[in-house]
Amino acid sequence: MKQVLILAGGKGSRLRERIGDLPKPLVDVCGTPLLERQVLLAKRYGFTDVVLLVNYGAERIVEFCGNRSNWGLNLDCIDDGEPRGTAGATLAALDRLDDEFLVMYGDTMFNVDLDRFQNFHSKRPDAAATLLVHPNDHPQDSDLVELDETGRIVAFYPSPRDPSRYYHNVVNAALYWMRKRSLEPFRKREGMLDFGKDLFPEMLDLGELLIGYNSPEYIKDCGTPKRLDTVCADYLSGRIARSNLDYPQKAVFLDRDGTLVHEVGHLSRVEDLELLDGTAEAIRKLNEAEFRTVVVTNQPVVARGEVSFAALDVMHAKLETLLGQQRAFLDRIYFCPHHPHRGFPGEVTELKMDCTCRKPKPGMVERACQELNINLPQSWFVGDTLVDIETARRAGVRSILVETGHAGLDYHAQALPDYTLPNLPAAVDFIVEGHTRILQICRALAVAVPPGGFVLIGGLSRSGKSNLASALAETVRERGDGAVVLNLDRWLRSSDDRGEKVTGRYDLAAFETLLGRLVARAGDVTISLPYYHKLERRRVNETETITILQRDVVIVEGTVALMLSNPAPALRLYMEIDESERRQRVLREYVLRGLEQVEAESVYSARRTDETPLVRASAEGATMIRELGKHDWYVAR
Repeated sequence: MKQVLILAGGKGSRLRERIGDLPKPLVDVCGTPLLERQVLLAKRYGFTDVVLLVNYGAERIVEFCGNRSNWGLNLDCIDDGEPRGTAGATLAALDRLDDEFLVMYGDTMFNVDLDRFQNFHSKRPDAAATLLVHPNDHPQDSDLVELDETGRIVAFYPSPRDPSRYYHNVVNAALYWMRKRSLEPFRKREGMLDFGKDLFPEMLDLGELLIGYNSPEYIKDCGTPKRLDTVCADYLSGRIARSNLDYPQKAVFLDRDGTLVHEVGHLSRVEDLELLDGTAEAIRKLNEAEFRTVVVTNQPVVARGEVSFAALDVMHAKLETLLGQQRAFLDRIYFCPHHPHRGFPGEVTELKMDCTCRKPKPGMVERACQELNINLPQSWFVGDTLVDIETARRAGVRSILVETGHAGLDYHAQALPDYTLPNLPAAVDFIVEGHTRILQICRALAVAVPPGGFVLIGGLSRSGKSNLASALAETVRERGDGAVVLNLDRWLRSSDDRGEKVTGRYDLAAFETLLGRLVARAGDVTISLPYYHKLERRRVNETETITILQRDVVIVEGTVALMLSNPAPALRLYMEIDESERRQRVLREYVLRGLEQVEAESVYSARRTDETPLVRASAEGATMIRELGKHDWYVAR
């Protein structure tokens, strides 16, 4: 047997224009009274007993439940008389309550996996209560909760709060698992008593253990016409149904330094943590698009003794505060405090280890998947380092490299990103909107590519070839075939071994030999891939080995791709782009590599002379793919 207590005594004065003289729990939510939605959710998760604490319009609620045959449950309606507050009403009914029971507020619409919630509660039998907590988009006027690293609630912070402090965006959501024994000492308490403002803080003061269950699932009160309209819109859109954690969630995993905040190198002072331009707007856009936002960050400064756990916690509270001020929130922040190397002054010995959570190991991603039921094929990883990209590869999630922070020039890993965008706002625009559009184009193109076929994608540097190649590979895999992308930049010659013009920069002979093997393949082919180090301007041979299956589609992308002699039939694509946009991309890349602006301008001018004419000439007979703006794609033949 499982019991739920529903506090259904609200009068609903602020909803009077919508409900007339009906009691608030009977407010209509898209054709079904709110109370019925709550009872049916409880029944769905195996609750057999319902205790309704009613007050205003009690007889109408009793009649309503009777007309539904109490939904086949053991339902007990109790008129709690004079208003006593949420906790006061519960204490007055204590003799009718089980040893453990769930508390629902009668004015909230929610869809929570109650089994998962109960299992979490059951793991802490020493806790007086487990409170569902969550981030929201208006923490400034919400009652906040502080949790320690074990999930224990250590403080409540009602609004308004000290403006000089930073607070985590963790809000009391008003859904509780209670143990009756913890309420016995308060049984004779008289007067108005609220759980959040009165009873729980007092329990903390008395040394009781309260646990926070942090869940991103949907829970909102319907107490005003505006809030009711929001809830109804969310219900009709399916947002409420999709929020339940028994439904696989899509997520965006986010690096911290260089992606969300300025890269300052081993950030150790809270004063130095500042959001990059557009970060809050981008996170808010992900919130609105129903992506779980999950930060995964290596913080070896803790192991190095440069930052304490407490100081790191303040930094993350600042991050959440800055985002919350612009109505954006993070669902989780995971950090790895470890470091495998020793020898730093003041280092924390017990944190010097080869752990399973330090990126590029996917431990933090795996933890998020377990806690939030993440659907990895629908998710993304955004970061500014190749370590982030390698983490995404190991976790099996799409990756986006942003050209902020290290901009992929760290070379602590050799993975190549699926997509590259200039910054987090552009990456989020692509995730939410642009990716769908480019896949639509690629699905039309992929029809012309048979299993085992070839695609050549050429175009001037920084025109979007690699992004198109990744999208085309995705669409080939969608239909059940394999796809391999070969980036010709891997075959760039070292700077002291180059010939003339654009073709002299590549080891085309080596690649043509490889391509011949692939064209003639009668089975699977194993190849070794070189790698080009942009900062050192040198080629590193045989850094990675891959096997290309006989039926794999081979997609070759690079500036000189359409200059290759390929005897096999191939789809030939040419990327076109507005030259002013391309110029900005080229200049940005070379400034990131360490060139002064004048030097970058010189490189751009030289490439216009030795690259542009030959590359444009190679476009003859190719299908043209033109990029008009950020992600506004169309095909011209």
